[in-house]
Amino acid sequence: MPTCVECGTSVQDLYTKYSEDNIRLTSCDHCHQFADKYIEYDFVIIFIDMLLLKPQVYRHLLFNRISQTGHGIESNITRFAILLILFEVYIKWFRLERCCTQYNSIFIHKPLYYQYLYILALCILEFVVFHCCVCLALRVYYQNQNKVIRYNYISMALIISSFGKMLLILMVIWEYEQLEYSWLVSITVLASNVEALSVYLDLSYVKTLFIVGLGIISRIIAQLLFLRTTFVDIGLDDSPFLRTKWLSL
Repeated sequence: MPTCVECGTSVQDLYTKYSEDNIRLTSCDHCHQFADKYIEYDFVIIFIDMLLLKPQVYRHLLFNRISQTGHGIESNITRFAILLILFEVYIKWFRLERCCTQYNSIFIHKPLYYQYLYILALCILEFVVFHCCVCLALRVYYQNQNKVIRYNYISMALIISSFGKMLLILMVIWEYEQLEYSWLVSITVLASNVEALSVYLDLSYVKTLFIVGLGIISRIIAQLLFLRTTFVDIGLDDSPFLRTKWLSL
């Protein structure tokens, strides 16, 4: 059922449609406010509220915009996940190329397709490990409870709330070497992930932060293992600086 974005109570419907351009928003019987004011908002306002970490906007996206009867990842969210991965590939490629040039590594002389596939494999590994570990942590947490967890919706919540990675598009405007803001993007994504899961699962921020933190730690471990097993092949095993720089992304 649709959900009131203000109080989280289920409602019968979100609006009444009288004609093609005439609708009336439904008021929630519990909090007496509009059940979903974001129906009439454009994308810019929704994006700003996502940046402000407002729980109402995540209730709108996770409960009222996504079908609650599906068993997989919606196609639009799948495309957005692919876009996020490609953004990470670009940033890591830029970072690694700069470091390889500084340390005169043989990796910079590898064919472009080899470099791209290498970094793409790393980003996909990080993505899969992070989502799987968060879902596994939730399964362990709820193992003695009767609550039903739909893990595909957990993944969709994490993907939607990772919108902050799109801020890396600012590299087109400013020089990345002069504006080291990747850590700020990471904090924004972390805060959004915690807010989205807290809203969807009705958990406290502390518990949600712990669960997301486990996913991040698992992702870093997977990254280290990947780099450690492949650095010898691409000639970067003697540069601990590279690993430090990569872990900052």
